[in-house]
Amino acid sequence: MNLMLDDILSMDTESFFRYVASIPYGYKDCFGKLHYAGDADFTVQNYSFSSPEEIVKNNCCWCWDLAELIKLYCVRHGLVCKSYFMEYCSDSLHQTHTQVFLRCQGKWSAAPDNCLGLSFGTPCFDELEPCVTWFVSMFTDYLKSVLKENYAAANLLVKEYTRTFPAGISDEEYLSMVRQ
Repeated sequence: MNLMLDDILSMDTESFFRYVASIPYGYKDCFGKLHYAGDADFTVQNYSFSSPEEIVKNNCCWCWDLAELIKLYCVRHGLVCKSYFMEYCSDSLHQTHTQVFLRCQGKWSAAPDNCLGLSFGTPCFDELEPCVTWFVSMFTDYLKSVLKENYAAANLLVKEYTRTFPAGISDEEYLSMVRQ
C-alpha cells in the first residue's frame, strides 16, 4: 500500500510518530538519487531539501527535511510546536541537528524522529525551556564524547526558527536561511 501525504497527516499522533521513526535516514540529491546514512560509501554531495510530499514518496529524509513534515502534522492537528536548529562548527567537526518540540496533552516533549530513537512523550516537561535544555544537553554530550577536550561551547549555535524551506534548496542555502 502506497501512502500519500494526506494519509500520513490523517494518522493519530502515536501512529504518525511510528511512521516517522520508520523512515530511513538519508537524503535526496539534486539528481533525485537517494542516499542512506547506513551505506558504506555515504557522503553528502548535491543535497536537495525534500518537501513533506517527497519524504512520503521517497521514504527517505534527514532531520532538516523531517522537521517540515512534523510541523505540518502539528498544524493540521492543532498541536503547538517549536522548531530549533543546533549547529556545532569548528575546524575539526561540523554537526547540525534540527529538532521539533511539541506540546501534547499539556506537556512538552521532543518530537520523535528517524535517527535518535526517541519515544513519543518521553520524557515530557511542563515548560518548553527545560525540554529544550534537556535535548541540547544530549546533543552537547555527544559532541563532547567525540571532541573530548577540544569541545568549545562558543562553537555551538542553538536557535529557534519559524520559517519554512522550499523544496530543492541546497545544504548551503538551507544553512544560510536557518542561521538568519
